[in-house]
Amino acid sequence: MKTTLKFIAAAALALTAQAAFSQTAGTWMARLGGTTITPQVASGDMTAPSFPNTKTDVDAASQFTGGVSYMYTDNFSVDVPITFQPFKHKLYGAGALAGSGQIGEVQALPITVFFQYRFMEPTAPVRPYVGIGPTYAYFLNESGSGALTAMTNPGGGTPTTLKVDSQFTYSVQLGGTIAINEKWFVDVFYVKTPLKTKTTFSTGQTLDVTLDPVSYGISVGMKF
Repeated sequence: MKTTLKFIAAAALALTAQAAFSQTAGTWMARLGGTTITPQVASGDMTAPSFPNTKTDVDAASQFTGGVSYMYTDNFSVDVPITFQPFKHKLYGAGALAGSGQIGEVQALPITVFFQYRFMEPTAPVRPYVGIGPTYAYFLNESGSGALTAMTNPGGGTPTTLKVDSQFTYSVQLGGTIAINEKWFVDVFYVKTPLKTKTTFSTGQTLDVTLDPVSYGISVGMKF
């Protein structure tokens, strides 16, 4: 009888550990880590009056990020990435303005909800996933440099300002979770977002640009 009770207790303990380890329906997962956004820039030409072939380039930016996921079924999940501060991207001259240095800065706040499919069994220590979802690329706190003013409004005495249009788009995602133990895991991901926008300058000129950023990151999370 004692042997039977020990066996039942050991089996119950194993099942409990397996349940804690798994990503089954109803599981919540929270994570903290870092993300880098790298725009794949294809710039149009600034409208007149400007030098021919006046273009721009956008630098990469990194930020402290997190996220929350909910397992709707054993394989389908909903994920909401969280950005604690906007990504700060530096703007540089390109084309005819190559070598002119930084011409401005813009902050970006990507807002996305991913619908994910997770492969493998819920108890697998490594679970790759794919995701897709709507994205709102919100741009804010744009600023121009003295170099931009010198190029667009020389001698005018008024600094040139700029505004980048926010846009709705979508993002596709590839990633995976790697279990550390029953509760903790590592999450890695890669995201591609098709994105085109327009910058309007206070001088009346505009500049169309394709950004198509790729994002990648790593974080540590906990299941509960």
